[in-house]
Amino acid sequence: MTALLRTATLHGRDVQLGFGDGRPDMTLSLFWLRDHDPNEDALHPETQQRLIDTFQIPEDIAAQSIAVTEEGRALQVRWLPDGRVSRYQAQFLAALRPDPETMPADRLLWDGTSIAAQVPEVGYAGLMAQDAVLLALLENVDRYGFCVVAGVPATPQATCAVAERVAYIRMTIFGGYYDFTANLAHKDTAYTSMAIGPHTDGTYSLDAPGYQLFHCLAAECSGGDNVLIDGFRIGQIMRREHAEDYALLSTVQIPGRYLDHARGIELMARRALFRHDRAGELVQVSYNNHDRAPFLLAPEEHRRFYRALSRFARLCADASLHYRRRLLPGSVLLFDNWRLLHARDAYVGYRRLAGAYLNREDVDSRLRVLRMRAGAAV
Repeated sequence: MTALLRTATLHGRDVQLGFGDGRPDMTLSLFWLRDHDPNEDALHPETQQRLIDTFQIPEDIAAQSIAVTEEGRALQVRWLPDGRVSRYQAQFLAALRPDPETMPADRLLWDGTSIAAQVPEVGYAGLMAQDAVLLALLENVDRYGFCVVAGVPATPQATCAVAERVAYIRMTIFGGYYDFTANLAHKDTAYTSMAIGPHTDGTYSLDAPGYQLFHCLAAECSGGDNVLIDGFRIGQIMRREHAEDYALLSTVQIPGRYLDHARGIELMARRALFRHDRAGELVQVSYNNHDRAPFLLAPEEHRRFYRALSRFARLCADASLHYRRRLLPGSVLLFDNWRLLHARDAYVGYRRLAGAYLNREDVDSRLRVLRMRAGAAV
């Protein structure tokens, strides 16, 4: 929907804008407008990088006139003292918000029953050939926190092909593409046949991987089911029913640690279990009881912390919140590691799983561009 300007009114050193679609008025300072001048000598036409020297703009910069032009599609500012004219597209102005780095999301929080009735899935052949299917994959991950890709050849090459169809693979201490069995190749319980409790990956990373991909290459075993849990759904429950515990887990910085001294590795990071943006919206769940490092709080605060953490863990263990799936050769699972917790049952036999991490900003970039292209094509 194209946004059109209805009015532009100068109030001292500010401009008040009214839009024709009913959205609230917007007020921008003249200094801000000059700093965002779209003319080619102020904003590079190809890179969209700022060329103007912000700090040479007079603090008391003034306008000779302002006007809505092009039948509401633009704001025109004529500057003092030189009569320079700047035109700002209404669509650009309407899209401004305090948190431009945040992706608009239409999330659907789920429990085991609701997601089992509408498991998000796309096909491998379509994914590799059509941007529309890639967009569907990423929209599903954005909405539900995960999506299954069906019909993928059970090879490492296909694992990498699916990952790189989305974004480049992130390098970590496990490498880029990783491929594991119960061989303890790394100091991690994932490299055993033991059960692994609900967790998110990378609690020991300052920037935990945004997305994770699993691809089953072999499943000659009994057990080994994967479990997904919507961490944002648990957050919703705790915020509503256990507000004090939720607040505590939103403030205590829990340290995560990964140790492999034989390889000279000791990673550590600190993060609240529930992390929010400036508006108070939940943006990340970060939890791995296996990797939680020792840390000190005052005794009474530690007691409250353990009570809150226990409440969260009990919700994670609630089978009604679980989506359980046995990954078989040919199935790829792409999921949001900032939203979903994942777990695995113990197994007996041979199981080979491949995977990769993807950076959040790269996946978000792909989704932004695909949305833009799809909108332009309509």
